[in-house]
Amino acid sequence: MFPSVDPIPLPAPVWLMKLLSHVTLALHFSAVMLLIGSLLLVCWHNARGRARKDDDQLSASFVLARRLPVIMTYVINLGIPPLLFAQVLYGRALYTSSILIGVMWFSVILLLMLNYHLLYRIGNRIEAGKAGWGLALMALLVTMSIGHIYSTNMTLMLRPEVWQQMYAHSPNGLQDVHGDPTLTPRWLFVMAGGPVFGGLWALVLSNMGHISNGVKRHLRRSGGALTAIGAVGQIACALLVATRQSGVVQQGLASHALYHISGLLFLATIVLTAALAAFQGAKTLSNVPLAAAGLLTGFLSVASSVIYRDGIRDLTLLRKGFDVWNRVEYSNWSVIGLFLVLFVAMLGILGWLLMVMRQATAPIEQVTQ
Repeated sequence: MFPSVDPIPLPAPVWLMKLLSHVTLALHFSAVMLLIGSLLLVCWHNARGRARKDDDQLSASFVLARRLPVIMTYVINLGIPPLLFAQVLYGRALYTSSILIGVMWFSVILLLMLNYHLLYRIGNRIEAGKAGWGLALMALLVTMSIGHIYSTNMTLMLRPEVWQQMYAHSPNGLQDVHGDPTLTPRWLFVMAGGPVFGGLWALVLSNMGHISNGVKRHLRRSGGALTAIGAVGQIACALLVATRQSGVVQQGLASHALYHISGLLFLATIVLTAALAAFQGAKTLSNVPLAAAGLLTGFLSVASSVIYRDGIRDLTLLRKGFDVWNRVEYSNWSVIGLFLVLFVAMLGILGWLLMVMRQATAPIEQVTQ
């Protein structure tokens, strides 16, 4: 079970740590989903374009592929803050689960290195007129494997009743988690968000002025269809996650106003996201405001699901003797203020970089087989 005392007090109020955790985790999940969806679309457009000898569809795959390494940098850098917040808030649970699957947990570093290598090679192969869908499929599987490892750890930290048995069975960190009905739905929920954000990203890219109308058409149609398909999948997975919780947790989620509203907000925003994307995909109308609106509602769906997910974690751990709200706090407001200033500055720098990219000379993104 949990140690009775955490030797290190929290450096900030629980509510502030949670707020920052929610914001950064929503950004990280959005980036992960964007990477997964982009890889799906690269596989589709590159394989189909080569089969049909369609240069526009091949170019669509290249437009998506050449941005994969940049997306990966956001996945990694936006993934560090929420993991650190989770360690501070739930260290007594998360450290234990990480040790029990230690070999799998450390393998994430090697898998990330492999994935980076693959992402660069995909764009190079497509630009050279070679098939890139095979490498894209491999990178997709690696990305999904990393996601499964994270889901395994975040699920195991909620099961202190099996820790001692697992450690007695093998203290070498070479085992997996079995028998938890929520693990697969939790993992699939994030994976299903890939088509949602991949489709939204394709719709954004379809507004670039330097690509041909044929490339725009492929991006717009596939983006609209993929977002709608992903939204259906995410709703189904969300229902599975919710219904596979224990009765006490389900009751707690339903009776808590914040978690109840966040669940409803997720459903409303994901449906609106799918509708906006399907409208753009079915018509010849796709513009920056519409595409931006889709990304905004998509992010709101992720943010609301993050809050609901946090409710599942807190209510589950509370039943097992861990109350995250009952932590010793010793706030260091000078450090907190410095962090917030740097965080806002980072967002400003990102906005400035995007403006610079928008004003830069457009590259040639037309490829042939």
